[in-house]
Amino acid sequence: MPMIPTHVRPLRSITAICLLLAGGGCASSSARHVAFTIEAWVEGPLTGRKITTEHYTIYSTLADPELEAVLPDYLEAFYDRYEELFPAPPAEPIHLTTYVFGTRMQWERYTRENYGKRFAVYRRIRAGGFTEGGTSVSFFLFSRGGLLSTLAHEGWHQYVGLRFPRNLPAWLNEGLACYHEAVDFAGENPRFTPQHNTFRINSLREAVQRDELLSLGQIVRTNAGEVISRNHSTITQTYYAQAWALVTFLRHGAGGKYAGGFKRMTRDLADGTFRTRVHATALAGGPGTSFGEAAFVHYFGASP
Repeated sequence: MPMIPTHVRPLRSITAICLLLAGGGCASSSARHVAFTIEAWVEGPLTGRKITTEHYTIYSTLADPELEAVLPDYLEAFYDRYEELFPAPPAEPIHLTTYVFGTRMQWERYTRENYGKRFAVYRRIRAGGFTEGGTSVSFFLFSRGGLLSTLAHEGWHQYVGLRFPRNLPAWLNEGLACYHEAVDFAGENPRFTPQHNTFRINSLREAVQRDELLSLGQIVRTNAGEVISRNHSTITQTYYAQAWALVTFLRHGAGGKYAGGFKRMTRDLADGTFRTRVHATALAGGPGTSFGEAAFVHYFGASP
């Protein structure tokens, strides 16, 4: 199909995203300019747009043109954010594939046809989406802000799925995905606010009120897939909220007590020594020491 010529949006993207999320104005536009191409996309009964940027190919059936228009700028801004965690960029370019469906029905149809072996698990996802390798598959449900948070969360999984395959323990992977969900657009540029993720804070508050917090040991030993497979929404939300809280605390809390360990951990991930170091700690810990627990012990110096 003919491709619409390359665009370089002289962005009002920060203003646009601010309006989408907050219904209020921003002072001015961002200096960031994101080049992209757009063409028609048809796959079976699905019709939409294919948008290509430096690091993303986005397939969209969104019925909201304003929301779709900010996706190139928004996703590229988050890609920069993911890379900021590490001391050096990846050796090879990373390109991510993102499917954004306008309805859950479209998402279910695509997931059933393309991820049939795992569809029984994925269909238990009540909102958001999932990621395999460098591909995420998400859907719009209630709000623009909710979708943008989902794309930031899944974007992290896409990034690490290609840069660090099989390396991250679940608590770190899910905690960092949730860490990227919160952004404040009240000024000229997006300000990432991981400590102020109100959705996860509310889930924590509710878990405390129910006296249903998971222990730290449970958090670092549990696989996120195991949580989802239980098909219990409150347990799932508690797990994600506690993983977010743990990662945020280790990076920013306790007066910086654990920040050094966090920095060593991201350095070892970047240089490829993380898995070897953690496996050595797991062997030293004896039978039954999980990979997630060994990672916690190795970098933060104590049993959970």
